[in-house]
Amino acid sequence: MDAKQFFFEAMMHGWAASAPRTIIPGLPGSKSTSFRLGDYSLLDCYFAAPDSNSSYGMKIIWLAEKPIWVMNFGGWYDKKVVPFLKRALMCNYRDNIFLGGRGPERLEGEDHTLQYLNEVKQNDFGNFQGYEHIIATSDQIGVSAGQKLGEHHYFGGLLA
Repeated sequence: MDAKQFFFEAMMHGWAASAPRTIIPGLPGSKSTSFRLGDYSLLDCYFAAPDSNSSYGMKIIWLAEKPIWVMNFGGWYDKKVVPFLKRALMCNYRDNIFLGGRGPERLEGEDHTLQYLNEVKQNDFGNFQGYEHIIATSDQIGVSAGQKLGEHHYFGGLLA
């Protein structure tokens, strides 16, 4: 197994899969999930204030206790679209598709009220960056069609 394959396995057991989150000791306001398989381990941690939709964090992969890969991400999402964001991410994780480590280029919500868009600028597991966002595609959810309901910028790559 290589680091990229491990990434997908870990993500299938992580935040988007609704894994239990824990606080990192000594880091108030942190939330994290972790996964280990053989010599690989991954920590997915982020920070979010209780009265804000903003979050910033990172995912780190270690091989034999040495950090080898990092993803940084941050932005904001309206809490009502977080389940749709998780669904978008899981689409690529489930199919082992790496598009900046996030979701597909485009995903329409099942009820056609939301759309997820992933604009990848660099797409190599060793060096990647991009921008994702969710917009309303209908006035049916209490916001205007075209209104942005969240976004994250992301970047990262191999440390070696």
